[in-house]
Amino acid sequence: MITVVGGTFSKLHKGHKALLNTAIDTGNEVVIGLTSDEYVKKNKIYPAVPYSIRYRALYNYMIKRTNRFRIRQIDDRNGNAPYEKDYEIIVVSPETYPRSLKINEIRISNGLPPLKIIRVPYVLAQDLFPISSTRIINGEIDANGKRKIPLKIGISTRNEAKIYAVEKFVRRIVKNYSIVKNEDYSLKTQQPFGEDTMELATQRAMASLKDNDYSVGIESGIIYEKFSKRYFDVHYCVIIDRFGNVTRGMSSGFEIPDHIVDRMKRDMTFSEAYSKYFNLEEIDQAEGIIGKLSGDRLKRITLMDEAIRNAFIPRLDPDFYDSTYTPP
Repeated sequence: MITVVGGTFSKLHKGHKALLNTAIDTGNEVVIGLTSDEYVKKNKIYPAVPYSIRYRALYNYMIKRTNRFRIRQIDDRNGNAPYEKDYEIIVVSPETYPRSLKINEIRISNGLPPLKIIRVPYVLAQDLFPISSTRIINGEIDANGKRKIPLKIGISTRNEAKIYAVEKFVRRIVKNYSIVKNEDYSLKTQQPFGEDTMELATQRAMASLKDNDYSVGIESGIIYEKFSKRYFDVHYCVIIDRFGNVTRGMSSGFEIPDHIVDRMKRDMTFSEAYSKYFNLEEIDQAEGIIGKLSGDRLKRITLMDEAIRNAFIPRLDPDFYDSTYTPP
């Protein structure tokens, strides 16, 4: 029986190799459908890499791992997969998974059994975006996903502690980056309650997206917990990337006493209410109220870090969060 995998393979990279290795591991003969130059030209896949170069790169990679393979030129996205009775398995990426479902629909209509679909998760680059030939050709990353040009992260804030918290997290995933501070934004309130907190965090992220790779919005707010009838201070983080994907996270929260909440309901921020109660001049942005309450055992910047980390979690395993995927 035969396992089939297809693509353009403009620049053979780590993601392609994961597909090919998975196909080899099925134990079947592997047929690779490689799109023709005519297909590339027709579908405006630029910059175009000639078929002969793409073929040679594929051949050289495969021959080191197995001699049970063939490379076939295809002139459309489906190739021969809808019609070949000896095809048993198709190996796809998340991007091409919907196409494999269409192929099976055609096979069934032609009286052929559907192919078993093996979906290989995205292989992420260092910047948590999928590795792609286009990104390699454009010089953003190398074939292993290492970032070659600085990752640009925008953040709308006038709080240096938020910038430090973002930078602290970004350093964990990539060394080549730049933080772009945006102070050109406005918010409807300085002390959000409930859902307004996530809304303002989103507004902050949208205001600093511009031409950046990522944009981060961080907002602290007050949420009401119905069971205990208590108010808690939490930090929300919203991250928007240049492709329009949005992820969210929140920090742990700590309880706020009713007498402080009463002051806040009279148009005070949490910091203003706390400072007035204790007759303080100013609260350090990185330390925050939690720093004073805990005797410096905890700091506000730790809560920011939690929210940022949790907002990035869906980006660490995007396949798990892809609602379009039905597992086998």
